[in-house]
Amino acid sequence: MLGQTLFGRYKLTRILGAGGFGQTYLAIDTQQSSRPWCVVKQLKPASQDTNFLTVARRLFETEVKTLERLGSHSQIPQLLNHFEEDNEFYLVQEYIDGQSLESEIKEKGQFSESEVIALLEEVLLVLQFIHNHHVVHRDLKPDNLIRRRHSQGIVLIDFGAVKEIRTRLITGEQTGLTIGIGTQGYTPSEQLSGKPRYSSDIYALGMTAIHAVTGKSPTDLPEDFGSLDPRWQDYAQVSPGLAILLGKMTRHYIHQRYSSTEEVLKDLKRLDELPAEAAAADTYLETSFPEGSSKSPPVLRWQMGNRAKVLTGAIATLLTSLAVLGLSQKGAFVASELAAHDWLVSTQPDLGPDPRLLIVEITDDDLRALDMRTPSDEVVASVINNLQQHQPASIGLDLLRDVPEGTGNEALRESLKNPNVVVITKLGSLAGDSAIAPPPGTDFSQISFSDVVIDPDVRVRRVLMLDFLTEEILKGEIGKNLGENIDNRIDDNATKQPIFSLGTELALRYLAQYKDLAPADSDFLPSDLLQIGDIIFEPIEPNFGGYQNANTAGYQIFLHYRSPENVASIIRFTDVLNNNFDPNLVKDKIVFIGSTSDNSRNAFLTSYNTGGNLQQMPAVMLHAQVTSQILSTVINQQPLPWTWPEWAEITWIVALTGIGGTLMVLTQKGPVLIAFGVSGLTVACLVSVLCFQFGGWVPMTTPMSAFFLSAAGARISKSYQRRYWEAHQ
Repeated sequence: MLGQTLFGRYKLTRILGAGGFGQTYLAIDTQQSSRPWCVVKQLKPASQDTNFLTVARRLFETEVKTLERLGSHSQIPQLLNHFEEDNEFYLVQEYIDGQSLESEIKEKGQFSESEVIALLEEVLLVLQFIHNHHVVHRDLKPDNLIRRRHSQGIVLIDFGAVKEIRTRLITGEQTGLTIGIGTQGYTPSEQLSGKPRYSSDIYALGMTAIHAVTGKSPTDLPEDFGSLDPRWQDYAQVSPGLAILLGKMTRHYIHQRYSSTEEVLKDLKRLDELPAEAAAADTYLETSFPEGSSKSPPVLRWQMGNRAKVLTGAIATLLTSLAVLGLSQKGAFVASELAAHDWLVSTQPDLGPDPRLLIVEITDDDLRALDMRTPSDEVVASVINNLQQHQPASIGLDLLRDVPEGTGNEALRESLKNPNVVVITKLGSLAGDSAIAPPPGTDFSQISFSDVVIDPDVRVRRVLMLDFLTEEILKGEIGKNLGENIDNRIDDNATKQPIFSLGTELALRYLAQYKDLAPADSDFLPSDLLQIGDIIFEPIEPNFGGYQNANTAGYQIFLHYRSPENVASIIRFTDVLNNNFDPNLVKDKIVFIGSTSDNSRNAFLTSYNTGGNLQQMPAVMLHAQVTSQILSTVINQQPLPWTWPEWAEITWIVALTGIGGTLMVLTQKGPVLIAFGVSGLTVACLVSVLCFQFGGWVPMTTPMSAFFLSAAGARISKSYQRRYWEAHQ
């Protein structure tokens, strides 16, 4: 926009500043000959919606009226004009030719006491004027105080009200709350929370004066951890009276600060009397003076007694423990614990393809080559027969075939008669879905289920290893396609028939065939535990790891992912159909056949879906993950996912709660407190990380929250006790 003329008169010559709200330009008013230079501030609305612009226009006009009133003061830039052009708003203000106080401090270093007093007197009168007009500046700092080049007078520029206009025009904020505007180091806490007062400007002026007298930016000054006031006295040589004045101007707590410019101006004229008044008081908590000052008044510092320390630490521990444990039982930390677990999973090494597995994937390219929505029974039968020629250990067909699909239904029936083929059914009991029958005429020993357990955040972290079918279910939708007499599946003593998931069934077959390992109890009952060799696959409890009251119906275990994408070697469906593959990939392997098509609905989010990654894992790969986990546990001694018993979790949470509260009560210095706080949170995190490295899932965010909340509670209690004591002196 440089060189452009706005409103037919303001020619933009240089950019003074830029931001999301628009830009600030130095401009020439072509209709003025005596004082042509001016500042043009562009305000861009966030939306061109008619209703939004109406609200923005009303807000703009209201604030313009305020700036017009304030511009009547000789030490505030005059608002020369305002206008709207192309649905953008513009302010035209007087250009102040001079040097900022910020630059002045950088050039000359520390100000003398007399220079600081003169600065306070001049700026306080300007603040008195704007406060009398019921306006809070909200961004008073050295960079916004300009000393005119010729008259040497101080001019107060860049009102926070204009910044609020910019912010609201960007965000569309229309609430009655004041937006938190200001600059770090010069802005008090109440203003940051959106509740500025006149004393907020007094705080900012006090910090500006401290910057001038010390030569140090407020962000470089230490903070008293008890009072939260800036500790600046050791960096400047000033009289006790000025130290008291600046100390009261910059109190962290608003009730201890000057409430009006009149009060500050009054004390500024009688600095010599302030130390005597402070010394005569029953207790003096306002400030401390540099060492070596013989005229320093006595300073009383509040200290917490041992009994108070014990009570504060004990109460913080008790209340925080009860609150955290109660919230935990209600599931308040489940989402964060699941997110923490997923983060750990995403950082674990990729173990690569399991050499015992092979996936025959049906891709979009395969379906286009076949010109089919899904492979026909004839094509599936051909693929199974081609695989059988190379002696696979087992073939798991992850395709529902409850009704014929295209031609070749009889051919598929013949292919499925081979006992090393496992087909799927859908139980429909996990999410209330309808059951889907297995392929017609299939022997019950060849049937598995494909149901997947989904967490509340629609991610898969658990697997249903097996479930039990009642006589009613066997004689219903699932049993209607079985090739043998259904009545024989229910013996005289049992009321439920076990059925394994596809991944579990194929793993059990492999272990029996190649490792001579079978479940310890072949007549599996709902009360039994699944044991293979020396390994017992214990089902998880509802409060396993970071879960709380999870639905763990059936026989569920926690899933240990092997790889996000390469759980097994992969070949294309059409390559198998055309016998275009390496036979060694098939021999003695567990072969899965399933869809990985992008259009398939049979894909799920997993623990790998973090940081905006929404790439779903096909169900056939999930089943392969389960098979790999079972084989790795039994054959390779990979530990099963485990967690602490509930009593250990409670003990850990209570211990961290006690440590957090105790450290906060006993420690006084800010840097030490921060170090202890960071160390405590780090320990809580590292314990979970180390347990994960050994296969465990120990809650992370719950104990970290307990530590933080206990420390914060103890700190708040300690501050309240101090403020209560101060208020009653």
